[in-house]
Amino acid sequence: MTLSNKAILEISDLSFRAETLAKGSASQRAQATVLLGRIANIRSIGLSSDEMRVQYAGALGEELGLHKNAAEHRARFDKYLAGKLSEVEMRDFEAGTQSLTATQGAGGGFLVPFAYDSVVREANAQVDPVLNPTIVDFSMTSGPFLQPEQVSGFDLSRISAAVVGESAQQTAQVIPTVLGATLRSDITFRASFGASIEAETDIPAFGEKIVRAASVALARKIGYSVLVGRGGGDISGITQNLSSSLSNTTGGKLVLADLNNIYFSLGKFYRAAPKCGWLFSDMAYKQLRNAVDTSGRPLIDVENDREMLLGKPVFNCPSLAATYSSLGVVGAILFGDLSHIVVRASRPTLQRTVQQTVTDITRGECLYIARCRADATLFDPSSGGTPPVVLATIN
Repeated sequence: MTLSNKAILEISDLSFRAETLAKGSASQRAQATVLLGRIANIRSIGLSSDEMRVQYAGALGEELGLHKNAAEHRARFDKYLAGKLSEVEMRDFEAGTQSLTATQGAGGGFLVPFAYDSVVREANAQVDPVLNPTIVDFSMTSGPFLQPEQVSGFDLSRISAAVVGESAQQTAQVIPTVLGATLRSDITFRASFGASIEAETDIPAFGEKIVRAASVALARKIGYSVLVGRGGGDISGITQNLSSSLSNTTGGKLVLADLNNIYFSLGKFYRAAPKCGWLFSDMAYKQLRNAVDTSGRPLIDVENDREMLLGKPVFNCPSLAATYSSLGVVGAILFGDLSHIVVRASRPTLQRTVQQTVTDITRGECLYIARCRADATLFDPSSGGTPPVVLATIN
């Protein structure tokens, strides 16, 4: 595949940005991973992002029959911009018809597509690790709808075969119970943003900025609900379904013995899982950064620009503290096979409306409403017998 000149320039720029971000924090490394994905996509296609958009616009125009008189329309448009159009004013060159209210769509507004897929996923991963598909079992649908899903599977930490003797009749082995939860499709998250119509035309890259802001707002609330949601109309959070029998022995301090107790409370099968890792609340993470061995060396290691603890990656997760602050506990730690944290989300939608009670066209303003459906569960096939994730509270 031959790369175009613009594709080479974009790859060079993205590589430099990814290399810089890879040396930073966990959220910056998540951004670097997204950028590397974009580089791989450009290499496979051979065209830059701008060139792909041009080709998409051209194909869409051909499909809609807009290029039958492209040259004529271009000439008229150039004359219109220069004020030299001598014919009757052509309304199809205008952004509306008789009034501002003409831009209001049926049913309350227009849906603005989240066209910046990389921006959405980058914002999710940066805000909370439980929305990062490389850390947990997270996926997003291709549309605004989310179907109910049954999460099920076998308890692989205990399943075992049996030896059958030559003269013995083979008997049925114990069949592990298929356990799981049903993820709901009716939990909707929303974030609203007011904007003046003047701002829409004057602010550079306004669409990209509103998409990123909406992505961050939705991700922050969804990530919080995944971990500490109380059910009902909200997600039943992971920590709501886990009981903690582990804690630090000395208040305000984490030592190696505490961490070993948490580490070995998990079965060997889950400790060896590819996505086994640590989730620390902010205050627990602070205590971990202060933890040292008997020689004064930090317990945290850095391997390949990633923080590691007892050979497993460490992720900062601020929402974990929320559940326990009222109990006088400063935070919490989740440790285990994080692939058993199952999160499903719909593709976000962004609606622009000018007929809302709070913000409307009579004040020269409009309202952007971002929505996303999501649900999550901790899949424990052993029903607590050999849990894949354990919870510890920190004083």
